[in-house]
Amino acid sequence: MKKSFNQSLSAWQNRILWLCWIAYALSYLCRTNLSIALPTMTAQFEWSTSAAGMIGSAFFLSYAVGHLVNGFMGDRIPIKRFLLLGLIGTSLCNLIIGFFPNYIVIFIVWLVNGLFLSTLWGPIIRAIACWYPSSERNTPAIIISFSSLAGYLISWAGLGVLVSLTGWQAAFFFPGILTILFTLWFAFRMNDNPASVGFCDYSSETADAKTETPPATASISLWQLICREKLLWFCVAAIAQGIIKDGITLWEPTMLTAMYDAPTSLISIVSAAIPIFSFIGVLLSGKLMNRYIGHEKIPGMLLFFITAIACVLFYLLMGRILWLDVLFFGIISALLCGINALLLTFIPLRLSSYGRASTVAGMFNFSAYLGAGCSGILSGFLADLFGWSSSIVLWIFLCVIGIVSVFLGFAPSHAADTK
Repeated sequence: MKKSFNQSLSAWQNRILWLCWIAYALSYLCRTNLSIALPTMTAQFEWSTSAAGMIGSAFFLSYAVGHLVNGFMGDRIPIKRFLLLGLIGTSLCNLIIGFFPNYIVIFIVWLVNGLFLSTLWGPIIRAIACWYPSSERNTPAIIISFSSLAGYLISWAGLGVLVSLTGWQAAFFFPGILTILFTLWFAFRMNDNPASVGFCDYSSETADAKTETPPATASISLWQLICREKLLWFCVAAIAQGIIKDGITLWEPTMLTAMYDAPTSLISIVSAAIPIFSFIGVLLSGKLMNRYIGHEKIPGMLLFFITAIACVLFYLLMGRILWLDVLFFGIISALLCGINALLLTFIPLRLSSYGRASTVAGMFNFSAYLGAGCSGILSGFLADLFGWSSSIVLWIFLCVIGIVSVFLGFAPSHAADTK
């Protein structure tokens, strides 16, 4: 009987995990498509680099604010309902851009797209916390972190070919239609209430038995949680990695196109190597998390330090060989994806016993995409004035900030609580 129960639970866990995985992979397909279409759109509509960057920045800023608000709401609204809202909304936004190729329309709709997509990550983290006991969360956390990379890979490899064959609109039509079809299936298969099928809701369990974390029923305000767990330092680290990571996502095809004057199809194909590197980064992060359970400061600082070294080497060698630049983009992205998994997945899951997994994930995502929003404007501005190498100097400086922030975030607290 116990074996049958465990098999049934495992089947439900796998269903929920893969539904969330596909949903988040599609969400990335519905946002990274802009970077694939942007070089063609910029040339066709004769936009400046700064004007093109404003579209990306509008998305990142709305996505950041949306995560802050929707992370909080994600702990209160049913998971399935919130995820359906985001999936339907982003589908429509992508289709609208394909039908109405006007800068103002694209700017506004892409900003709204950020709000819809920000409804997804917090509830997904909450779903993992609900369906998996604390001792089993590392594996689904690593798996779900791969979903964004899959979205990148499909977008950068497949959509680039579509754009070169049919035009930039295909980069928005294909993700919009595919996501609508998946949403219909998701609506029938998703279950956000384990108790409705006879299983336990594990979200109140502490992620690490060694951590002195109060139960979910403890009376603690959000501000007390922020102070107790030093969450603001992690927000600073998330801002730093967000500027670099999503700066690469937004500008990498444009940077390579400008430096090598290569066709969009070639840039898209070689850029597909970057998500493959990123898979390795998430795996590395998972290995480090398993190795240093309860001591996440070590992998956090180590990943930022190696990223800084890679950026220094990239600055010295960039612009010489296309494949060498792609290699550096891949290594830096891999390391940043490891940092991203630490900040946006492992730490929120560790704090799920407070009943605020979605809220904490939303805070960190807000910080990461606040940085990403600044990156779109800042990198475009620096590129117009000093060339693309100036962005690499900025990345080195941000890695130093990341190292310091992770160190202070995990530093021992003199006070157990803040009144």
